[in-house]
Amino acid sequence: MSSCITMKRPGVMTIILCLLAVAFMIGCGGEQPPAQIQNQSLNSGQAAAVSENQAEAGDSYTARIKFKAEDGSDAIVIKRYADHDKIEIKHEGISAVIKARSGAENRWKYKESAAGAEEKVQVAEVKLEPDSFKIVDESEKLLWKVRIKDGKIKISDNEDGNNSWEIKSKSADKSEIRNASGEEIGNVKFYADNGKLKVKDAANKEILVSKDLKASAAPGVIMFSHIPLKHRVVIISELLRMGQ
Repeated sequence: MSSCITMKRPGVMTIILCLLAVAFMIGCGGEQPPAQIQNQSLNSGQAAAVSENQAEAGDSYTARIKFKAEDGSDAIVIKRYADHDKIEIKHEGISAVIKARSGAENRWKYKESAAGAEEKVQVAEVKLEPDSFKIVDESEKLLWKVRIKDGKIKISDNEDGNNSWEIKSKSADKSEIRNASGEEIGNVKFYADNGKLKVKDAANKEILVSKDLKASAAPGVIMFSHIPLKHRVVIISELLRMGQ
């Protein structure tokens, strides 16, 4: 009897050892080699770094309005951010980047980084008023007065509105651009068939084109050639802010 028991014990032990070996192998199989874990961690880190770089490189503007020239190039791009505006200009031989910030209530200062200048140079300051606004220089001298009334946008270099140029609404989709003599020098029209808003001169030449706007008279200010381009763009930006 004892000899039978002696013969069975190794079998039991063998089974137990086999079971332990299988459990150990399964446990080991569930783990990844250190090199593989390290590579996965590296890949995760690289993905995070790429995502972070994309976030830094991305433009987090809340709104963008782009105007193209007749040749299809970007002429004016206005971007609205949470705390400032950025305007990129490449038009009429002028290239500039202007930023606008509101340092006080109802005021916006437009500045650009001029070549060779250590500090930003102020282009203009906007003083907002009900149904109008002023463009002034650093000494508060009036440069341009913009009035919005009765479907018209009038711009003059004086408080009284004398010799003003104007943009007059003719319909929901079209506005006429007139000089101080009352002569029509162009128009702004939205074309529903292609979704484009176009500024054209009297010869029907396209001056500015945008797919970001529908009914807006603001870009017609580009035709007021007696006003410096940067000031025209500031006026366009402010009129768009007012929903004109």
